[in-house]
Amino acid sequence: MQFTIIGNPENRRVRGFCETAQQLGYGMPTLISYAGWLNGAGRPAIPYGSMLKIDSPGENEAVRNMLVARGEGEASAPAEHGEIKHMRAWYTGYAGWLQQVQAIIQEQSLRVMNTPADILLQFNKPACQAWLQQQGVPVPFRLPAFTGYDELVEHMQRHGLHKVFIKPAHASSASGVIAFRKSGHRVQAITSAETVTSAAGIQLYNSLQVCTYTREPEIAQLINRMVKENVFAEEWLPKATLNGRYFDVRVLVIAGRARHTVIRTSRHVITNLHLGNRRGDMNEFIEIIGAHKLAEINQLAEKAAACFPGSLYMGIDILLTAGLKKTVVLEINAFGDLLPGLLHEGETCYEAQLRAMVKKHEQAAIC
Repeated sequence: MQFTIIGNPENRRVRGFCETAQQLGYGMPTLISYAGWLNGAGRPAIPYGSMLKIDSPGENEAVRNMLVARGEGEASAPAEHGEIKHMRAWYTGYAGWLQQVQAIIQEQSLRVMNTPADILLQFNKPACQAWLQQQGVPVPFRLPAFTGYDELVEHMQRHGLHKVFIKPAHASSASGVIAFRKSGHRVQAITSAETVTSAAGIQLYNSLQVCTYTREPEIAQLINRMVKENVFAEEWLPKATLNGRYFDVRVLVIAGRARHTVIRTSRHVITNLHLGNRRGDMNEFIEIIGAHKLAEINQLAEKAAACFPGSLYMGIDILLTAGLKKTVVLEINAFGDLLPGLLHEGETCYEAQLRAMVKKHEQAAIC
């Protein structure tokens, strides 16, 4: 059984997948690096009959810069380390690259874990939410598009909202996310984006510290800067709490089944674990929130996953509102399978993926 993975060789995602494939007796996967493909060295050879996994291009600045250059059609000043910049161009470049991969898949009749089309849609958050909504999956209410702070405030007033989440359409790990509220003259923005003002204007950097801004001119400047990165705004739904901490749930769905589940808890409303937040205890969750709510979350995750039949797996972020009144899908993560140390039915995430892919192949051969 031959597997091929496209990723960044130094990344723990790639290392974990390759090590697991060997441990299960499938041999060392063929590894194709993003950098090697994108630097113009030519289209790599993918072994005939391979099962292909397209992994994340993230956590490699050189790869990001090459994708941005492709998206812009020309060389541009690369982003500094941690700088929030070129999100729209990155998506355009990655979309073009995924189209190349799709052509190869069709030429060689490759079997894929996740199709380029699904990855592309899942990395376009507003379009992905619209698709889920069309399929009857509950998602937060989205405001109309806006071109700046003043227009956003107008939309909020028109729709009777005083709290929204502003999110980049093409980002991950809470990069550029802003939790914004306005009540009369009082304003507040909570974000992991750190602002730096220089002669060139305002620059934004990802921070591991969540910052709170309370001055309207500063918040307007922050939001106006993020608008350039292609953002959208959705209703800020109040998150339920677990032992006084806000939480949401990441569910990894594999082959249509809700599998590995993480409760992400935080003192503030942004719950991404890399921001110093922590995993909640599942037994505690069941004791306080209830097993029936966990079942409801899993059912919703499986319903959302069914909207992407070309994806063997995906990470789905689900929110329970305060008072446990609503359960909604926040977003779909094409590369939401990095959950180290987490077991379900005795399997790690990569073990479950690999076995599910082999089983899918065997069932297709029988048919």
